[in-house]
Amino acid sequence: MVWMLRLMISVQVLAVTLLLCLTYLDKQNGNHYAPMCSKRDNISGHHAQYSTSDLMRGIVSSRPVVNFYRLIHSLKRGYSLTHAMNLFKMLGFVKQDPGTQWDVLWAHESPFKSGNLMNKVHHNQKVSQVPGMQQITHKAKLTTEGGLKYVPKSFLIPQQKLNFLEEVKQNKDKHRLWMQKNIEHRGNQVKKLQELDLKKESIIQEYISNPYLAQGRKLSIGIYVIVTSIDPLRVYIIDTKYITRCSVKLYDPEDFTDPTTFITDGYGHSNGHHFRLELDKGKDQNTAKYKYKEATGANVVFAREGYDTCWIQSQLYDAVRDVFEQKWSSIKHDINPTKRDSFFCITRWDFVPDEDFNLHLLEANMSPNMPTAGSRFHAMFFTSTLYSLLRISGIEAIRKNNSTRPSYIIRDSDVMLNSIPSCYNSSNISCANTECSLCPQCMTQNQIEMLKSLVFEHLNSHGMKRVFHTQRMDDFSSSNTQRVSTNLGSSFDLYHDWLSHKCQLDMYWCY
Repeated sequence: MVWMLRLMISVQVLAVTLLLCLTYLDKQNGNHYAPMCSKRDNISGHHAQYSTSDLMRGIVSSRPVVNFYRLIHSLKRGYSLTHAMNLFKMLGFVKQDPGTQWDVLWAHESPFKSGNLMNKVHHNQKVSQVPGMQQITHKAKLTTEGGLKYVPKSFLIPQQKLNFLEEVKQNKDKHRLWMQKNIEHRGNQVKKLQELDLKKESIIQEYISNPYLAQGRKLSIGIYVIVTSIDPLRVYIIDTKYITRCSVKLYDPEDFTDPTTFITDGYGHSNGHHFRLELDKGKDQNTAKYKYKEATGANVVFAREGYDTCWIQSQLYDAVRDVFEQKWSSIKHDINPTKRDSFFCITRWDFVPDEDFNLHLLEANMSPNMPTAGSRFHAMFFTSTLYSLLRISGIEAIRKNNSTRPSYIIRDSDVMLNSIPSCYNSSNISCANTECSLCPQCMTQNQIEMLKSLVFEHLNSHGMKRVFHTQRMDDFSSSNTQRVSTNLGSSFDLYHDWLSHKCQLDMYWCY
């Protein structure tokens, strides 16, 4: 035993000595001993040489790397990244410090403010933010620019003071209440017209004065929306995962001095806003604890009360479609076309139903907070939601020094259609005709790659549904293959046509 211990100590001393020598030689000779092994640089994804001393330190790893953007700053602001960190660890990712090479940049806030990141992102890297999405997630841009049918009337004060006064004048017979809040949608107060401060910088929004009540409490519905591409626009809703939240105290339509009677947007780890729709027996309604409730459980309660849950779902999809159709051109303007496959994001959209269960969109939250406090159900709910995001965006499939692009997984033949007879009659092919636009001879390589991304996401949709196709299932099922024109660009029209053909062959592609 003694001689074995001495041998182990000798080997360790020799290894340390060798490491020190190699480190010295690296510095003296400009990494003369660097082997033919490479790593990615900080941003660009180009390759740089590892030194032998790097290998001895164990720096080189086949595991993919995730970098959490401004991690300390996000944690200080109260954002919880625990579920994301645990999930990346489970998937085999290594968390590196800022300034190192990475495969995924996980950003809770926008990393594009300086403008440098946009141009430096390599096509094999992924960023959990989409440039231009502030057109939707910025509260004032979403609510006060008008034209959105699910958003209550809203005005930016003092800039839109005259518009507000004109709105009041034209509807002076209506008994309306107004919600006044600051630009960040904080400090919400419900006021009558004469109580509003029209000099203070704020947002004034029409208050839904006849809200749906769950056991006497005001309720909101939140859905998770995932964006994987802007051009062509690919947007998904996690169909089975929306959450409902209630106010802490019973709703009083005559008294708005206590915000806990009408505010439902707290997460409850310290202020008691967690909920469930059925109260525990024997508990006082004013003190009962509430928990998150998934869509399935909430729909049971809504159906029991006589509401059409399909109508609820259709409104959710229609509201998301309406916003993206209105905001798409502005978002597209902010994206570098050569980098468009590198960005994805998840947002949470909050709705308030009225007593007839008409939904009203209040806000869309960028990188919604997913707190760790609460029951084990919270962890399962948020982890499952994030896993859906990582799966459809291709991050789950990332391997070190391998591409995240679908071309490594999906073949060209997987996007070729056999249902267009004219494609296989060379005398009838004319790429100028809409009917032939999906023929292999007429598609560009960029269009093929676009369709391969669509196929990859469809195969990894994991309980998600495409927002822009659920309303057109009847069109898909018919024999009509004429192009449906949209204002979402030619790329969107192309893959809409492709899905139309796929859906006629297999209903699995209709959703």
